[in-house]
Order: sequence, then structure tokens, then C-alpha cells
Amino acid sequence: MTPGVAGETLDLETLYRAHGHVVLRRARQLMGDEQEALDVLQDVFTSLVRRPEQFQGRSSFTTWLYSATTHRCLNQLRNRKTRQRLLDQRPPADAAPARAEDLAQARQVLARLPDRLAQVAVYTYFDEMTQDEIAEVLGCSRRQVGKLLQKVARQVAKQVARHEVRA
Repeated sequence: MTPGVAGETLDLETLYRAHGHVVLRRARQLMGDEQEALDVLQDVFTSLVRRPEQFQGRSSFTTWLYSATTHRCLNQLRNRKTRQRLLDQRPPADAAPARAEDLAQARQVLARLPDRLAQVAVYTYFDEMTQDEIAEVLGCSRRQVGKLLQKVARQVAKQVARHEVRA
């Protein structure tokens, strides 16, 4: 057991068993690679063991995990030593060619966006969340989400114009 919010203890084994599949599913979706998804799963829960105060109880534990997983995946995408690996990455054999190519392009775009914009893009386009839902997860207003989405559109348009992303 690990100290949590306001002196409460978090039973990490129970939390892992109850929520680990949510983290893994989310990581698979964003990373597109099973091993990287497993690494994210381990990182998220290891981080919680080291710093249980991260979960401050402002939202449900599932909401916190969802956000933490998204953040960890975006950081990994952004911090890869070479972006060329992402461009050359072969789609999974069982993926439809157009869908796999679209996902590779989306990962390429996300890796170049600032964290906050990348989160909004993932929540909007991958998760199909409403602006109200995104505002709740990010802890901001619906109007702010709209402004962030406009910034996403501008940055993606710039990437396409500079031929950083195939149109």
C-alpha cells in the first residue's frame, strides 16, 4: 500500500488489476506498438509507486489514469531519438493499409505538437470526445478547448505546407 490523497492509502496491486487494461488499451491506440504500450503501462504504474501524490483526487482514478497515459504516450512519441523511425514504421500486417498509414501520419503530427495541443487533438480525433468532455479532463473551459482546436488546425496546416506531413 502506498500513501495517496490526504493520507489515504492506494492499494496499487488492486488498482493495477482493476485499471491496467484501460492503460494498456489506451497506450496501444496511441503508440501503435505492443511493446511500447506495455512500457507505458509499466511507466504509469511505476510512476504512481514512486510519487503517489500525483493522484490528488480531483477526478476519478480512471480519469487520472487516462490523462496520465495520454501524457506519457505523447511524451514518448515526442522524445523518440529519430523521427525517421516513425516515418519508416511498417503498419501491422492485420491493419488496413489506409488506416495504418493514417495512424502513422497522425503520430507524426502529434510528435510535433506542443503537449497541450497534442492532448486536445487526441481527445478530439482519436477518442471522439466532445468539447465539454475534453474541458472536464483538462480542467479548463469549453471555450478554451475550442481555441486549442483552432491552434491545432493552424499548426497542422503549417506542417502540411512545409511538407513535414504528407497531405
